[in-house]
Amino acid sequence: MPGYNPCPEQESIYNLIPRYQAPTPKQALYRSKHKGKVDPKHYEMGVKKVQPAATFGHPYGMNSTSPDQFLKSHAQEPLLPEPHKPSTEKMRLKAPVPLKTEVPAMGLHSNKNFVTTNAIQAILSKPKQMPEDFRWTLKPEFGEVPQYLIKNKKQIAEEKASVEEHIRLRQQQDHDAHVTQMSEGERQQLLHDLKTKWATVNTAYQKLPFSLDTPAKMKRKETFEKQLTEIEKDVQLLEHGSTVLVLQD
Repeated sequence: MPGYNPCPEQESIYNLIPRYQAPTPKQALYRSKHKGKVDPKHYEMGVKKVQPAATFGHPYGMNSTSPDQFLKSHAQEPLLPEPHKPSTEKMRLKAPVPLKTEVPAMGLHSNKNFVTTNAIQAILSKPKQMPEDFRWTLKPEFGEVPQYLIKNKKQIAEEKASVEEHIRLRQQQDHDAHVTQMSEGERQQLLHDLKTKWATVNTAYQKLPFSLDTPAKMKRKETFEKQLTEIEKDVQLLEHGSTVLVLQD
């Protein structure tokens, strides 16, 4: 017998042989004992009176569309009113075309001498009055400056003066905000320091040699002279008045 194992609880080579499995029998398809196509009005479902389409919807076949109910072409377009004759007729810009029954006069001849007639009309007609040439130099305001230019020039001058006044006031405010007055003690102390500085520079200047034979000596002499001149100007400025204003950076 294939797959026979005398000792199934023990390890055996027979366990490697696949065992036979019987197929499971297939059950029969379920079919309800009730009909699939029923009319809901035949069943009350626990209520006294069942209204149409109250529980299961419309009866079978009532949801289908009737063949004669379909969307036709131009069915959703708006209905326009019937055209009628306008109340105001359009004015004709040209003369109407003559009808086919209107026959023009033909075969007419005239004995009029158009050359003589035109000559007589030209002789008897008055000459055309030509307008006289206007002389612009005879106008009363010729050569004068137009009023609008005078007005614009005055307006520009006023605006310029206003801007300059605004700038001057702004500069004056900035200047007053950064200017302080030096006290008398500070002025005397500064004057004393300047005189001391002048004495020190003058002593160094007096010690220079008489012979300035090198560029370095000449440059040093010019530097001392420049410093002495600046200090003398500052001392003279401080001694000139008692009020000293200091501009702060």
